[in-house]
Amino acid sequence: MKRKLVIYLHIAIWSLMLLSDIWSSYSRNLTTPDRAAGILSFAKIVIIQTGYIAIPIFCFYFAYYFVAPQLFVARKYFKAILLFLLTIVGAVVLRYSMEYFFFLPVLGFDNYRGHPWPAQDFIENVFWYYFPKYFIYGLMYFFAESWYKTKQLQQELQKEKSTAELAFLRSQLNPHFLFNTLNDIYSLTYQKSDQAPEAVLKLSELLRYMLREGTEDFMPLVQEIQYLETLIKLQLISAKGNAYVQMDADGAFGEYTVASLLFVSFVENAFKHGVLNDPSNPVSIKLVTGDGNISFSVTNKKNQGQKDKTGGIGLNNVRRRLELMYPDRHQLKIVDDEDHYNVNLLLKTA
Repeated sequence: MKRKLVIYLHIAIWSLMLLSDIWSSYSRNLTTPDRAAGILSFAKIVIIQTGYIAIPIFCFYFAYYFVAPQLFVARKYFKAILLFLLTIVGAVVLRYSMEYFFFLPVLGFDNYRGHPWPAQDFIENVFWYYFPKYFIYGLMYFFAESWYKTKQLQQELQKEKSTAELAFLRSQLNPHFLFNTLNDIYSLTYQKSDQAPEAVLKLSELLRYMLREGTEDFMPLVQEIQYLETLIKLQLISAKGNAYVQMDADGAFGEYTVASLLFVSFVENAFKHGVLNDPSNPVSIKLVTGDGNISFSVTNKKNQGQKDKTGGIGLNNVRRRLELMYPDRHQLKIVDDEDHYNVNLLLKTA
């Protein structure tokens, strides 16, 4: 479709140039004393100008299809010079053939006033008027088109790379979360806890969301909040009620979408490295929307006895997803002091 559009555009441009030349020539012809009457004179002008426009068309496309690829792509400069000279010869031969094998014998039109071979005037006319302008246009068009195609290809490759990378990041997220949660449920079943069946049920709800809805790039914010609430309930079950987590959500959530499974890594990190059993320092999760922005924060008291200092893949994962899905539209600030760990994320969705 794009190729056809380009072809139509070329035809339109050359047609406009031809119409302009015809009108200009016909206007001049109205003042000449030897013009033919009516339609005959105009018909001759149309035929003559159609013949003349073949020369710039030849120069333009010969430069585009033959000279430019050797010059800009293959870098075969000697071959490009030979083709350059061939273009000059071709333009001269084309002009001469039209003048002395068609215009003069068929139409009786003698542009050079009876000279059998006005070599100097003839060649200069072709070389200085037709050749340099349209030949250079052909080179410039090839260069501009090649630059545009290269730029477009780079953008497509970058888009494909980003899509593949997002899919990879998402595939990392699910097994990572599943591994941690299954450990908690294993602990409940090992202890023969009555809450083990409910924990399995909550896990199935989370998996259903991750496998069905969570595979999309963006999801309604309402569903992400429900996902976090289920995640918190599962954590409370795993902790046997000995965990304090406070989640506050405020705003008109229905009109917002967010990158799927974006907040889970921050919440999971708080559960993994934070103190959960201190009622005076609960894990605090806040989500506020307004003015086209989504503000999300997680604060937890640090577990000083936590020996696992590695952040896992979760936080690095979410940083990279933010770069890909919210370029220049997010602010992530993490404060890691001696006692507390605080994450503040601002997403600009509008």
